[in-house]
Amino acid sequence: MEDKTKMHVFIRAASPWLDSHLKALIQRHVPSSIFYDDFSDFPLDASVVFHFCDGWELNRNFAVVSAADRALINAYPNSDALARKNYLARVVEHWTAKNPQSILKTHAPPTVRLSLDYAEYVDDALTAADDLSLLCSLEENESRPAEEREWWILKPALVDCGAGIRLFSTMEELASHLELAEDEVEDEDEESEEEPAAERDVVARLTTADKMPVDGSEFSPTLATPGLDSLDGLFTAIGGNKANHNPPPPPPPPSAAVTRAPKKQPYVFKEGGRIPSSEMREFVAQRYITSITPLENRKWHIRAYVLSIGRLKVHVFREMLALLALEDYAPPWRNPSLGSSLTNTALQDEEDFVRRGSMRDFWATPDDLLPGKRWKEHVFDQICEVSAELFRGAVHTMADRFTTLDKCFELFGVDFLVGADGTAWLLEVNETPAFYEQGVAGPIALRLMESVILIAMEHMGMVEPGDERNGEARKRMVEVLDETNRLAKSNITEITAGD
Repeated sequence: MEDKTKMHVFIRAASPWLDSHLKALIQRHVPSSIFYDDFSDFPLDASVVFHFCDGWELNRNFAVVSAADRALINAYPNSDALARKNYLARVVEHWTAKNPQSILKTHAPPTVRLSLDYAEYVDDALTAADDLSLLCSLEENESRPAEEREWWILKPALVDCGAGIRLFSTMEELASHLELAEDEVEDEDEESEEEPAAERDVVARLTTADKMPVDGSEFSPTLATPGLDSLDGLFTAIGGNKANHNPPPPPPPPSAAVTRAPKKQPYVFKEGGRIPSSEMREFVAQRYITSITPLENRKWHIRAYVLSIGRLKVHVFREMLALLALEDYAPPWRNPSLGSSLTNTALQDEEDFVRRGSMRDFWATPDDLLPGKRWKEHVFDQICEVSAELFRGAVHTMADRFTTLDKCFELFGVDFLVGADGTAWLLEVNETPAFYEQGVAGPIALRLMESVILIAMEHMGMVEPGDERNGEARKRMVEVLDETNRLAKSNITEITAGD
């Protein structure tokens, strides 16, 4: 008979170097924990369960968590409202329309949702957008010198790691980043019967691109894949969709929960290349903020870690990273290089970001970098307030795409750009953020996990809140929102595979 006082634990983090640290932290709080390295050995009828695993491989894990009496897993069934940039823009738009005094009104850059395909149809796409401000801006820019224009940054809705991002200020510049319809037709005419078009296209791009994905991840479903654009993603099995010639794995058994929709895309960063229209269709155009104060002559942004747990408590980790671009910064009309404009370290080789110190401790940045003696505290306070408002807005305006359950928690990497006046601008939200061992990033990640595990164990009732021995770890997490009592009871009791 199962001992219901023991917690059964499965750890396989997206950043494997953290696994042993996570196990040690759990062991410290719950010494009787039983750990499983092979999921096939995990008891399906365990009463107390804790899972910390890759946020893109949750198929079987959700099934075990659903069946347990007391359980916690490190991902919500659906958080697209935050992670997909077009949905994030919609959350901000809807929430600020209902709450004009919201801080999101003044801390989220103007953003327009776009559906783009080929360069020939850019004008149609701009006209069809819900917001015509981008079209008006680009038309007005035509008669202005480059330094007086409103600049925009194009971001694919679903892709991370900086892929597909481009800068533009005119309709012609936007069109230059997209494929030509006639080229696509020519490619189709040249296809061979032995090699399907989609597969040939993906393989060709992966072999000719400048860089492969830094995490070695395989091909994930594209925006056109059924189930990615709605709550159907919770119930549609999409495992086995690979960019190789291996046969797909068998579908999960009916009792297993379904894999959550993967967020990564096959497109790899290639500066100056055209964005593949066959793989990317949904985008956002975000106002590009040019008024910044560089750090050591380089553009930088803040990576804040935001923990959301249950239904719905939100915490912001006090320690943050300052992530620097590889090249010295200049406005886009003087230096259009993405190496100067993009601060995502995933675009940099490991030896480059280590050599140039592209990851810094935010609190160690110079005190005189921006005006005011307490500018860093002021920025952190803004990040806390914006994060609380964003998660509140997501759960109240797009609950079908931000599904919060008591047995779930999720850690997000939320990116902010600090303007020259000290304003913290919300850029984007990242699911399953990467954690690096190098430099200051490693120790910060270890302390972050210490705080995350503590709050998770408190949520499960495995640790008594307020224990003085955990004081330091608890202080690092600032609770900014508790919406639990304001949300209706969820009618989701189990997540199962669809037909």
